[in-house]
Amino acid sequence: MISDEMLAWQTLSGDIAAYEELVNRYKNRVYAIVYRIIGHAQEAEDLTQEVFLTVYEKMYQFDSNKKFAPWIYRIATNTSISSLRKRKKVALVNFDEAYSAPIDGCALIKSDDPHSVYEQQELHREIDAAIMALPENYRVVITLRYQMDLDNQEIADSLGISKENVEVKVHRARKALQKILLNRRSERGINHELSANK
Repeated sequence: MISDEMLAWQTLSGDIAAYEELVNRYKNRVYAIVYRIIGHAQEAEDLTQEVFLTVYEKMYQFDSNKKFAPWIYRIATNTSISSLRKRKKVALVNFDEAYSAPIDGCALIKSDDPHSVYEQQELHREIDAAIMALPENYRVVITLRYQMDLDNQEIADSLGISKENVEVKVHRARKALQKILLNRRSERGINHELSANK
């Protein structure tokens, strides 16, 4: 299989098929990143198209000695953050949309016990709502680390910051997320302990 980096080079040489292959390889993950940061399906679709347009227009800036994935994730993240700042208001996730179809082939919860499935879905909704309440810099690192399953070095490459900075941000974001979840549970009279170290 041709590497992403080779496809990027071929795209620069005018090979549209190479560009289309890159789009096919990354469209689900780019959409997932954008959607998790933005929280609205239609806007995420529009911004995903914007990301790929930017990728095509700025392909000349890609350093072929580096990995392609962090570069495109950085564009997706920056595009999402710019959109949030333009509207200066964060839309809440439509959770029916979020769970009606898995993103990037992630399986939905499977269990024979309907009560267990319901509890797990409620927890997912609660966590997603709490993530959307985080400041955007924390939301981005939580999204990339736990929802997109990138390691700290990949996040650092995607955001253009040091690995150490990512580690600090992830730690602080987890603490902030834990605080939001505990406050919301306390408001509802639920006293379950939540660990930020999991």
